[in-house]
This record gives sequence, structure tokens and C-alpha cells, in this order.
Amino acid sequence: MSSPILNDDQWLKLLEYVAEAFNDVTLSRGFTYFKQQRVASLSISETRVVQARVAEEESGEYRVILNLDKPGSSQCSCPVPAACKHMAAVWMELGDRLGYPASQIMNAKMHLKRVTSTTSLESTLLQLPKMDVSGWHKFLNQFTSLIKATYDLGNYVDMLRQHLLNIKKITIPFSDMDQIFFDMHQELFILRKLKEQNAQNGVSYYTSSTLYRVYDEIHTWLKQKSPLLDFSVSGERLEQTLSYIRQQMAEESGHSYQDYGVYTVLWKHWVAPDPKASHYITKEIEALETIDLDSQSPSLSAAKAFLYLQQSRSKEAWRALKENDSFKEAPAKLFIPFLDHLYNTQNWEDLVNWLRRSASFFNKKRTKELDVYADFWTKAIVHLPQAEEYMWSVLEELLPYSFRIIEDMLYEQRKWKPWLEMQILQGHDPLYHRVNVLQPIEKDTPKLLLPYYHQAIDYYVSLKNRHDYKLAVRLLKRLDKVYKKMKQTERWEHFFSGFVERHSRLRALQEELRKGKLLG
Repeated sequence: MSSPILNDDQWLKLLEYVAEAFNDVTLSRGFTYFKQQRVASLSISETRVVQARVAEEESGEYRVILNLDKPGSSQCSCPVPAACKHMAAVWMELGDRLGYPASQIMNAKMHLKRVTSTTSLESTLLQLPKMDVSGWHKFLNQFTSLIKATYDLGNYVDMLRQHLLNIKKITIPFSDMDQIFFDMHQELFILRKLKEQNAQNGVSYYTSSTLYRVYDEIHTWLKQKSPLLDFSVSGERLEQTLSYIRQQMAEESGHSYQDYGVYTVLWKHWVAPDPKASHYITKEIEALETIDLDSQSPSLSAAKAFLYLQQSRSKEAWRALKENDSFKEAPAKLFIPFLDHLYNTQNWEDLVNWLRRSASFFNKKRTKELDVYADFWTKAIVHLPQAEEYMWSVLEELLPYSFRIIEDMLYEQRKWKPWLEMQILQGHDPLYHRVNVLQPIEKDTPKLLLPYYHQAIDYYVSLKNRHDYKLAVRLLKRLDKVYKKMKQTERWEHFFSGFVERHSRLRALQEELRKGKLLG
């Protein structure tokens, strides 16, 4: 035939008729007849009437007449007045011959629900470009409502992402920029779902590690997408997104600053490179300033300070942080991005001021943040030498946690006298260090090493055992080199002869001196 007997729309209408006219038992019996191939001699007339015979084991066969245009007027010669198993079997046979699964007839109600649901989903997906981002999040919430969280939140994230991939199976008329924003909000949605689970179940190592991993992934994603952005055609989406993240920061409790981290990455890699960046910053500050101070979370205060700093309003940025009630409990990590910005913009005076003001927040057990903080000081005084006095004063205030930092700085700056004093204070004699550590001092000011060596030699001799005598001899040989470096061999000979005479009764020491070829 030139045209199909049934098209897809007609097939769906037929399913609607079957779902209404036949009960489940009749359809099940009809399906059994269909599988047993009891439908014979099926034919279709030009008037779209189907005639078929259905075999029965005991009573011969029944004649079935189906009207494709008016299914309700169909007939069967069996005693059942309408919608019998024979008619159901013929409908299934017809569908099978026309390429439609017979199982759809048997499960007509379920199939219609699935089709309705799919049609509704497609309709909703096609509306996504017209929605704002809050509409996107409502849709994502409904779309993933059947995905239940598990104890393993990493698995929960994987299930959410896998389910969200189904959206890509339907072509949505997004612009290129809208597609990027929609992809980003899917990630932001996953973050929100994770935070909800944390709030309900409490934070454990497994939940927090998953959360940190997902935050790291979105940071990376934001950086990767930055070259593709054009806010001249998507400024409204950007403002909607900033509003959404502001809301997330407002709900963020304590000093986690995770949503604040997303916010700052968004600004650095998406907004800052845009020619209209100053316009967006001004609008965003206005939005943040309308929020009541008493209801501001630490993240919102940090966001405001971050934007003030983009405008080189350093004092206002510090004030914005300080105005928050929980400012004193802020973690050291909060200040690193601010210090980094001041360094990158070469604002040396403000960098020193922030280093001095934030010092107390780093007065904790030595961490990576304390090392970074000290490194900023080192960089600052290169450009602002007069600030070195402040640096040493601050580092002394951070003792004992800054002890190693001070020690390293003194060594790097070749301040040998205070560095050696710190070694003595810690009980570190010359043998504690590799030879090459003391070589620069031998070259610059060997005289400073004399008391360091003499004190250590006296100490090892005083222990009066063979092992320590050997160590004393090693130090004596190195001390000999120091005197030669100073071109004071006579002074060495005077000291050594006195040393040997003074300890002449220590036979073991005398033997070690001979082994070390210091005595003939």
C-alpha cells in the first residue's frame, strides 16, 4: 500500500481505546492467544476494516471484525458482547504485522502514561531557554526527584550526573552561551543536593571529601569555560547566576566559604576579563550592600570585601570583613586570596597593611597557610624594604609556630649570627647539619662558627665514651679547616695543643685523635 494502515498518532488513539475498553485479564488472555499464533487469515479491506479468524481448541474458531476508524464498533462471533480476548488477540496481531509491539496493546495503560510523561518532559525541556535560572533549578529538582541519596555520596553524585545526561538526548534550542550557563547550573544543583544531605545526615569524612571534590571540579570547569564567554549576549544570565550564588552564600553557615570559593572563581575567570567588569562589580556591590548586616553570613561579608578590593578600596574591604560578628573566628585561609590579589596588583603598602592586620589569624600550628603568609612578607619587603622591621616583629609575635620560618628566612638572607644563635638555642650542633649548610658561613664570616664548634666539641668530650669521642674528632677536623680559612693556623695550633694537654688522661680520646690523624 502507498500509505501506512496506521500512523503513530492513530496507533496512540487505538491504545487509548484499548485502555478504556479492555480489562487486564482479557488483555492477558488475548496476549496468550497471540503468542500461540491462533489468529489466522487476517485481511484488511480498502474501507479499513480488518477481518480475521481466531482458533479455539474445542469450539472451532471465531470470526472477528475490527473497524480501524471506529474501533468501538468492532465485533466478534463469540458469546462475549464486546472487548473479548479474541478481539484483543487480533489487535495485537495487527499491531505486530504493522511494526508495533503487541506488548503495547497488552500494557496499553502503562505505555500511555510513559508516552504522556515523555511528551510532558520534552515540552518542559523545550521551555528551558525561556526560564530564568530559578526555573532551571525547580526543573532539575523535579527531574531528579526519583534519585535517592545513598550513604556513599560519591555514588549519589554519579547517579545524579548519569540521570542528567538524559537531558542531552533531546535537542533543546539553547544559544551557545545559555548552554554553558545551563551546564554550570547543573553542577551548582548537584552541590546544593550534596549540602542538603550534609545538613540532614551530619558531616563525615566521606561526605565532606565528596563535597570538596565536587567543589574542586566546578572550579576547574569554570576556568576551562572562561575563554568561551560573551556577556554581551548573556549579561542577564550572569546577573541571575550571581543572585543564585549570593543566596547560597547567605545560607552558608560557619566559616566553610565553599560557595564563596565558587563566587570568587566565577569573578576571576568569567567576569574580570570582560570589558564591562567594573559595571558588574558596581551592580553586585549594590546588591550586597542592601543585605542587612545582622543577617550576613561570613561568606557574604567576604564577598563584599572581595569586590571592594577589585575596586582598590582596601580599607573598605577590611572593614567589610571586620563588621561580621564572627570575624574573630575566621580561618587563615580566608585571607590568602586577598593577599594574593594585592600582590598581583603590586599594591605593596596595602599588602603590608593586610599582612600586619591578619597576623593573629595565622598564629596557629604551622600550616600551609602560615608558609604562604610568610612568603608574602618576603615578596613584599623586596619592593618595600622599609617594611622589614614590621615583618620581623610580626614573626616574633607568631612564635613558636613561626620558629622554622624565621630560621629559614635568616638563612636565606644570610643573617648568620642570629641563625647560629637559633641553632644553639635548639641544641643543634654543627653535626646536625649537612656540611654544605655551613659552607656559606665559612665563606662569608667563618669567625662566627668558632664558638659554635668549640661548644660542641667540649660537649662531646664531656660525655666520655668512645662514640662521642669520634664525633668530637670529626668536629675538630672541621674546626681546623675553619682556622685555615681564616688564615689563623697559629691560633689553631695553640688551641689544639692546649686541648690535647687538657685531655691527656683520656686514652680513648687520644686514640681517636691518632686515628683521625690529628696526632702523630
